[in-house]
Amino acid sequence: MIKEAGSKENPLGQLFIFSSINQSHMKRTIIIVVLLHVLSTYKLYAQNYAPVAVTGFNQDVVAEAGTNATAVTSSELDLVFNILYSTDFATANSILGGIPSNGIISNGRYNFQLQDYTLNNSLFLSSGGAQPNTVGSGTLTLVTPAAFSQLSLLAFSTEYYSDLNVVLNFTDGTSTTGSLQTVADWFDGLNAVISGFGRIKRLLAPPYAVDGRNTNNPRFYPFDISLSCTDQEKLVASITVTHHAGGGPNSRGVILAVAGVMNNPLSVTPVTTPAYCGKSNGSASLTVSGGNPPLSYEWNTIPVQTTATATNLSAGTYTCTITGGNLCPFVVQADVTQQSTVKIKALARPGTICTGSTTTLSAIPSGGKIVHYTWQPGNMSDSTTSVSPADTTTYIVTGEDAFGCTATDTIKIMVIPKPAPPVVAPLSICPDSTTTLTIQDTIDAFIYNWYPYPSGGDLAGTGTSFTTPPVKETTTWYVEAVNGLCSSDRTPVTVTSLGVTATPVVTASAITSNSAIFSWKPVPGATGYLVSVDGGPYVAIADTAYPVTGLQQESVSIRVIALGALPCQNSAAGEATAKLKPGDVFVPNAFSPNGDGKNDIFKPEGNIKAINMKIFNQWGELISETTTVGTGWNGTNSGKAQPSGVYMYAIKITLYNGMEIIKNGSVNLLR
Repeated sequence: MIKEAGSKENPLGQLFIFSSINQSHMKRTIIIVVLLHVLSTYKLYAQNYAPVAVTGFNQDVVAEAGTNATAVTSSELDLVFNILYSTDFATANSILGGIPSNGIISNGRYNFQLQDYTLNNSLFLSSGGAQPNTVGSGTLTLVTPAAFSQLSLLAFSTEYYSDLNVVLNFTDGTSTTGSLQTVADWFDGLNAVISGFGRIKRLLAPPYAVDGRNTNNPRFYPFDISLSCTDQEKLVASITVTHHAGGGPNSRGVILAVAGVMNNPLSVTPVTTPAYCGKSNGSASLTVSGGNPPLSYEWNTIPVQTTATATNLSAGTYTCTITGGNLCPFVVQADVTQQSTVKIKALARPGTICTGSTTTLSAIPSGGKIVHYTWQPGNMSDSTTSVSPADTTTYIVTGEDAFGCTATDTIKIMVIPKPAPPVVAPLSICPDSTTTLTIQDTIDAFIYNWYPYPSGGDLAGTGTSFTTPPVKETTTWYVEAVNGLCSSDRTPVTVTSLGVTATPVVTASAITSNSAIFSWKPVPGATGYLVSVDGGPYVAIADTAYPVTGLQQESVSIRVIALGALPCQNSAAGEATAKLKPGDVFVPNAFSPNGDGKNDIFKPEGNIKAINMKIFNQWGELISETTTVGTGWNGTNSGKAQPSGVYMYAIKITLYNGMEIIKNGSVNLLR
């Protein structure tokens, strides 16, 4: 008889393993015979295994794509270079067979998901790691640790059978003592999960010859691991597999996937009905969720009761043993209390209060006389008492009669939270204007009331916002939040009527013939300034000075407005005028009209209001004349460029102050 290492004998039966050698295939077949001692109240129920995602595979042994099996695998599986291949690889190379390309291996009870074929997809083992590309021991780590009642490895052996030892490692740092089992060769073993998909040689290119399909080979087998009731409550973190021995010197073990039956923890809530004094009329009922079905029940009553509810109970403590399909017992305790024939009724006036308010609890007996009262929570001992719970609370009153029998009742006091005072930002607005006050972070279930007074008074409005009437002076409104019967403290909200910014006092300085600087002292509260020159558009500036340059006029005027926080706070315009100085007129003695943007035009400069300028060549011929201020002569005559040389000019100029100036002279035209 072979027993799992570190395990105890199963009370339901014993496991016997017999082995024989198939000489024609030189494979060892393991035949398992299970002898069950069937008990009257227990059955061992098989459950389906679901895929368990793991990491830790060390070799790629499945050809999945293309025509070069060597390029898409990392190792052969036996001495004659056989490997596995997918149905996609079979299609690409015009051969039959192959394992499913999606990696799903299922026979109804066992459901495995193979690793991605483009990655390492097997744990390849041999004794001491002596065989090529193998390790003596490897660990598969669960992607998500979980609790299981059963686990199974999808495994097979090559070059005869392999004895593998499996240790489960838990997240709490403990491990199982090991499970040693024999895994059959991938040809002709019994109890395969899947078989008959064929194998091929690990070649560089086709053709590939499929081996084994006609004899329903190769085969994958389940390596089942049962967990003790204690271990079923732990989270499995990893699985360590060691190649213990083999049927031949070159034996190799292969692990392809892990599947498991999740342990569903049992949750039980006992609900009892009290027994009246001296009678067996109580009951205990179990509300059960989770667990591994089917569930059986065994109460410690006489006679034994075997359902989730035990009846005809006297006062006392009872236990029920619940056993699931995983044969793990779960013991739950239920206490049946004693209740007298006297009854008690709990009342509250009022039954609904606001936070911080008080209600009165009263206990009214009937059918007997109560000599002692107890209210919980609070351990109060009067038949009538006042309470002020912070939250909705269920109070239990217990009355005891002269015989020691008790009666109980409950009353729930609904506590409506007193709303927090609403949060509303104060506002500043223009005089004689309205504004809308808006509550921050409102709650849909609340009602919001607005008042002109801190308490009492007529309602001014309702809602999450309130539009004020025109405000002539600073005014305060008040708002409260209402939750059912409960109102918050009122929040004051002040609306300030804003004043107008002072008018800037503007002065002129640094006056020249074509420029002036206007300045003013900073206006208190101003956020900036608007400036308009000679009635032109306003320009926004932050400084308190504004230079005006490039002028060709007798005087210049400016208007300055100080900006307030709101447009209605803008000041009246401060004004100033500067009379420009007459200044001199400058006439250049040379120019170069070559189109480079420098000295291309011959013209006088100054505070010129009107002009008459004539240009003569060296023979005294008039070649250009202009009466337009600022245009000048570009060195051409009737559109034709004039040659370099000396030219004469006669200019009559009228300044903005009325002065007339005559300028005669010569100018050099340079090219």
